[in-house]
Amino acid sequence: MGGSVKDSCSSLFRSVLFSYSTVKLVKVPNTPIGILNRILQLGILLYIIGYIVVWKRGYQQFQEPHGTSVIKVKGIARVTGSGNSTYFTSDDTKYIWDTAEYEMPPIENNAFFVATHQTITRNQTQGKCPTALDDKLFCTAKNKTICVAGKPTRNTFGFYTGDCVPSQEDDNITVCEMEGWCPEELSDSLDYVINEQDLRSFTIFLKTMVSFSLFKKKLRNIQTDVDFQCRFDGTAATASCPIFPMGYILDQLDTNKTALLLEGGLIEILQDWSCNFDLHPKSCTPKYEFSLLQSGDDALSPGINYRSAQKYYEGGRDRRTLSKVYGLRFVVTISGKGGQFNIVNLFVAIGSGIGFMVIAGIVCDAIFMYVHRSRRKYREGKISICEVEGYDAMA
Repeated sequence: MGGSVKDSCSSLFRSVLFSYSTVKLVKVPNTPIGILNRILQLGILLYIIGYIVVWKRGYQQFQEPHGTSVIKVKGIARVTGSGNSTYFTSDDTKYIWDTAEYEMPPIENNAFFVATHQTITRNQTQGKCPTALDDKLFCTAKNKTICVAGKPTRNTFGFYTGDCVPSQEDDNITVCEMEGWCPEELSDSLDYVINEQDLRSFTIFLKTMVSFSLFKKKLRNIQTDVDFQCRFDGTAATASCPIFPMGYILDQLDTNKTALLLEGGLIEILQDWSCNFDLHPKSCTPKYEFSLLQSGDDALSPGINYRSAQKYYEGGRDRRTLSKVYGLRFVVTISGKGGQFNIVNLFVAIGSGIGFMVIAGIVCDAIFMYVHRSRRKYREGKISICEVEGYDAMA
């Protein structure tokens, strides 16, 4: 009994390790199905070669670029000033802004800001003063319930003193008094608004450096033959030009331009570095897209602005000039991918495509098994029934 078991195990071991099994093929001489099979195989082969390998570049290894941009803005603009500031003593309300005044801060990482509208409140000192009419903190001497002493005002420009006083803008109206930097920004300030046509003439010089470390490639958007008199206009002739007119960028944005200049906005400059290093290993330039991320007329929190203050000491008191700046913030982003031939990726692409070849066999088998008039005979040739002891095939 022990020898029989041993012989059975040895036989099983030899049959598993030292034998080869293959799939039984059934050849069916049928012209229409044969042609259909070859057409399906040909279609799948074209899909593998044309789409997976060639179109999707399955023969290449890919990497996304890493890089940074340096931006310079050039231009000069006329600015109109208006307001009721008692500290505004000049009779001339026309001013000139150059780069030092409208580009704030002068340098950022992959971004830049161009001021288009500025509100300035000069000669502020810490003390007590009426709130602005725009705050709508109206009160009377008998009804000062909204002027709760010690509480911050709605716009957080100061703290309520608890008193109700005549407005600085209209002494016939009484408002809550506040303690803070006076006069308040909304009540005594001067607005500067940039001339739109002058803004459109600004130029943006974009210098970008990217690297594909996997392929040991370092690229720049400025080619050796660049003409620095060029201006990018979206055509193929200026595709490699690194100088962008502000007017061209604004024309790409579908938005209210007046609101954009008055309230500010956020604009993305997208650089798409899609490079094929097998075709042009040294000269690859990006494609540019411009999109508006935050407009000046959005229903919720429109535009972009920030405040800054310049403090000084005069007349025995600390004083400051408050500036609220609206403008266009540009964010430069880098995307894309670089590809180079890789034999492993090619084999993987072909191997994954070959798996689709079984579709032709599945379709033809299904026709013979369930549709063709000779399906019964095909089943008999295709399927062999092996009856096992103790198993009722009809059960």
